[in-house]
Amino acid sequence: MTLTLGWTLLVLLAAVMHAAWNVLVKFGDDALVNMTLMTGMAGLIALAFTPFVSFPDPESWIFLLGSVLTHVGYYVFLLFGYRYGDLSLVYPIARGSAPLLVGVTSWMFVGEVLSTMEILGVAAISAGIFSLAIDRVADREHKWRPVIFGLLTGLTIMGYTLSDGQGVRVAGDKYGYIVWLFVLDAPALVLIAYWRRGPALFGLVARHWRVGVIGGALSMAAYGIAIYAMSQAFMAQVAALRETSVIFAAIFSAFILKERFHPRRYLAIAMVALGALLLH
Repeated sequence: MTLTLGWTLLVLLAAVMHAAWNVLVKFGDDALVNMTLMTGMAGLIALAFTPFVSFPDPESWIFLLGSVLTHVGYYVFLLFGYRYGDLSLVYPIARGSAPLLVGVTSWMFVGEVLSTMEILGVAAISAGIFSLAIDRVADREHKWRPVIFGLLTGLTIMGYTLSDGQGVRVAGDKYGYIVWLFVLDAPALVLIAYWRRGPALFGLVARHWRVGVIGGALSMAAYGIAIYAMSQAFMAQVAALRETSVIFAAIFSAFILKERFHPRRYLAIAMVALGALLLH
């Protein structure tokens, strides 16, 4: 199972969309509210599609449950990571560790064996993403909590990637699996946000719902493409290409949010591009 050129380009498009909605999360003063808006809106959009798809076959229910539970862990660990460290430290560690973890666990538990060239591609992409966090770790040697929470977030990414990669393959209706995952996933983060913000959450949602609609649509399209791609190719291949979103987010941050683009990021982009070529 190898990604065709068409699917490679689609997953890279998904990475661009993933980066775009993550940049939208950074607009405003409350990342939790923005993320909740987008996840909640993605769930509502998915709910509108439920009459047109089938509920996943019973063989996939355990994987659907596993994905929902690990997504809860993802939200919790990511929020703790952002409490103790910067996004530019926590996010690259989380996303950079995920392809390597998926590669190892999909080989151990699912029997997916990558070729030498594909292994080098996954490693190059992970190294390129990790490099974005190197100086942050060096500058904050006394603060290991954001690094730990970043790695824990990477473990949860591995968890829901493995769950969805296997679930969509036995779901019967692949579109049904994708739609119902978003429907079932949304309430968890909404409850977490209400726990953290209380009734004030509803006023914030009412003021910023347009951002939620745009981000929710991008989020659903981005991960929906990735899930479907995992029914066509090895999970580690898709995971590695999907995490190139970190590079696109860095580029968007420089041009849209006017953040400083460190020269090191050019090396990271080069490594990720090399990895994508090796994968294909």
